[in-house]
Amino acid sequence: MLLCVLARRRGPAASNVARWWVGNVRCAAVAVSQVNVKGGRAPDAAQRLFDELKMKFGYMGTVDHSKVGTPDLFRILKVARNAGDFNWALQAMNLFYNFGVKLKHREIASRLVAAAMVCKVESEAAEIVKLYGTWLERPPDIALVYGVMGHYLDAGELLVVRELAQAVREDWRMPVEPPLYALSIEAMLRLTENAVPEALQLHQDARAVGVRLPAALHTRLLDAALATVQDEVAGDTQAADEGAEGAGEEGEGAESSAGEDEDVGASISDAVLQHLKASLEVADGLLRDGHLLGGGSAASLCSTAWLFWHLAALPEAARAELLDGADPACVVAFMNRDWSRVLRAAIEDFGCHWGFSGQLPRGFFQALEASSDPKVAELVSLSRQRFGRFYPEM
Repeated sequence: MLLCVLARRRGPAASNVARWWVGNVRCAAVAVSQVNVKGGRAPDAAQRLFDELKMKFGYMGTVDHSKVGTPDLFRILKVARNAGDFNWALQAMNLFYNFGVKLKHREIASRLVAAAMVCKVESEAAEIVKLYGTWLERPPDIALVYGVMGHYLDAGELLVVRELAQAVREDWRMPVEPPLYALSIEAMLRLTENAVPEALQLHQDARAVGVRLPAALHTRLLDAALATVQDEVAGDTQAADEGAEGAGEEGEGAESSAGEDEDVGASISDAVLQHLKASLEVADGLLRDGHLLGGGSAASLCSTAWLFWHLAALPEAARAELLDGADPACVVAFMNRDWSRVLRAAIEDFGCHWGFSGQLPRGFFQALEASSDPKVAELVSLSRQRFGRFYPEM
């Protein structure tokens, strides 16, 4: 009705009022079209915003660059809820690049990663993290990268986590922090094959770049390496027992059988030494990063005691070969390499805020309980009493 009245009038004032009114009505219509009956956004909200953006370029693609840019892209990303909406945002970016519109906002990569995760196109988020440098000036926020890595870690896609960690590690524009190694090492430890060697490579890389890892991460890797040592020792013992039984039954063929068993035992011993060497390296990281000096946590001390337990069980020649050339300041000099002393320290400090740990190495106490030594049994009883409900159940 008002438009009809204004249409009958003449003059610049009436014309300006009419244009203002038409513009407001059009904006209100667009806003209403983007809201559905339930109060949420319309399913095609992203497409409508893209169509409006496309109309600004006209038929010849000529547009004032001061009137289009990053805010238009952010509006599409804000309403994106599925893969189709995310594709409209990518088409908007392609439109900007085709017509020379500069996109230099520092949050573009971050918002693209966040929108990809919201739209359930996690693969697009991973590709943005790895390839943003080919078309964007600034990297995504590192917290969002950790979120993407955590998603793939929970999904069991462990190699993708390693690829993302590699992309961050090789990009000088992205910070290299302990959470990066925490996520990637945890992913490698969940592999079914070569878990400890793969995780150890990342642990060595953290040392090379000077990243101080948390005690829980050192302990997690140390426990995994020592569990592998314990499995190798158990397999070695089983092979030796089977070889002894076979020698008693076969009689004259015992000599050849014993020779084969010796070769198998030697190869298993080499594997044990390799894993113990890796364990020593991880334990050195605990000491180097200051997690054992001035009182460590019960978990760190128990894992260190577990390492010393295995070192004490080695033959003298094998232990000398393993520790040959070791730095006097490394972990082998900690508490004179006495596993019982280290365990007692963990028991004594368990009630302190720095010594408490909610998770203790189950394999260590399993090995202690299997021992027939009365002194070991006494320490097990003391551990049960002190650790209480946090003592690992077998």
